[in-house]
Amino acid sequence: MVLQRAPQRAIVWGFGDANQSTTLQMNNQIYRTISNAEPANELGESIWSITLDPVSDEGPFDIHVSQPLSNGTLVTITLHDVLFGDVWICSGQSNMQMSVIDIFNATEEIANAGNYPKIRVFTAARKWTPIPVEELVAITENWSVASPESIGGPSFQYMSAVCWLYGRMIHTELGSRPIGLINTSVNGTIIEFWSPPNALHDCGISL
Repeated sequence: MVLQRAPQRAIVWGFGDANQSTTLQMNNQIYRTISNAEPANELGESIWSITLDPVSDEGPFDIHVSQPLSNGTLVTITLHDVLFGDVWICSGQSNMQMSVIDIFNATEEIANAGNYPKIRVFTAARKWTPIPVEELVAITENWSVASPESIGGPSFQYMSAVCWLYGRMIHTELGSRPIGLINTSVNGTIIEFWSPPNALHDCGISL
């Protein structure tokens, strides 16, 4: 994956037991926080969140997150090969959703995707929820290194052609800076579907 580089401060968060100490270690730095008291999902888990110091070095880094369970066991989750660069969210309707495989020079574009290992891509599934949730309902493509396999996915599934071409070009123009591309597009959706219920209510709009 790619996290936002300095001067911004990337946020790492997750779920765990309520009111538990959570420790994050990256590049010889240690951060600590306490998870929230109130549950945030159907499993009764609470959210913890840590804001990292600004990171100028692109990495790669391993990020280790540890939290003790109620029985005393220490659980550690590790994120490997994390880069720091620029992260872009690519959202919209079918024009954004159209995959790389659907463009006129798809064969060449897909074949060359492996030449950009510092571009990482992620695609959210086309699933929705009528109420705000803390995490995605489903994922079509987890964080992946750019390759013929991750870029040349099924038509209108992953990866977005507009998102990929834009990311590839700015990656090159910025001296091979790591780029994270998050594709969250759904064909035929109206702007109200992307708006929080409170904002719609304040505008007198109901769906």
